[in-house]
Amino acid sequence: MTLSHTKIQKAHDNIRNHIIKTPLEYSHILSKHLGVDIYLKLEFLQKTGSFKYRGALHSLTELKKKGIQSVSTCSAGNHGKGVAYAARELKMDALIFVPSTVDDAKYQGMLTQGAHVIKSPYPGYDETEIWAREQSQLKELPFLSAFNDDDVMAGNGGTLALEIMDELPTLKALVFPVGGGGLGAGLSFCVREKHSDILLIGCQHQDSAGLAFSLKHDRAITQMPTISTVAGGLEGGVGDRCFDILKNRINTICLAREEEIIEGWRWCLQQHQYLIEPTAAVTLACALHGKLGKLPSPTVLILSGRNVAYSTVKSLIHS
Repeated sequence: MTLSHTKIQKAHDNIRNHIIKTPLEYSHILSKHLGVDIYLKLEFLQKTGSFKYRGALHSLTELKKKGIQSVSTCSAGNHGKGVAYAARELKMDALIFVPSTVDDAKYQGMLTQGAHVIKSPYPGYDETEIWAREQSQLKELPFLSAFNDDDVMAGNGGTLALEIMDELPTLKALVFPVGGGGLGAGLSFCVREKHSDILLIGCQHQDSAGLAFSLKHDRAITQMPTISTVAGGLEGGVGDRCFDILKNRINTICLAREEEIIEGWRWCLQQHQYLIEPTAAVTLACALHGKLGKLPSPTVLILSGRNVAYSTVKSLIHS
């Protein structure tokens, strides 16, 4: 399989009547700070609290068309929550493997939707996925990657890019978080099909910069050492399919430190009164610390999710 405009359009057709068209909000304070028009794509207002519902719903819809009734997956949280919700809507069964350190809000969210959730013996994402694939094979269940899958990329990044470009036809730059690379790959593919001049900027955790390392070595670094972070969605290597798409389409990778991500999270709560998850704050972290370089106007920053445990919120506020 390969990603294509046809697949992205199919994903759009599959999910458009079932998702929320999330707001694109002008940020006066960030525009003043950066000197260009900045818009925030509020994808944390999506069903299940993140963009991941898009790819999950599309992928499960396609699997059900093939007669598949049960699916397994591995997730740091948001993909699993999206799969759990989509499976319930489509009357399918979902088995979700998660790291032992999974955020409790995301874990409880999967259980609430009726999914069977198993914590792995590993704290990191990459080791958990290897274990999850082995378990899925033993159970003879089809495995859906959280990012390294064409339907997931088409649903997550592809449909989101279509939505943003439709809302803001004058778009000049798009800033997005990068973990496994599925969001960025879908966005980049869709944008480059229509525009060669839109600036595409990915933001990663400095201590788990799988895509940055992959670009440096010109090969997909699919596994990274486990790190301790409040931004679990940024931890781990990049998918090989994602890398193949991103390597010739993305313009820049920016890296944020843990404390900068937390600062971006606090800033969002203080200045916009939005309670997002730390992973989503990486775009703000890079913007606030001048890491995005000279931006054209208008620029869109994606705020990708809101799923964060109450205990984490208390810790971040008081730390």
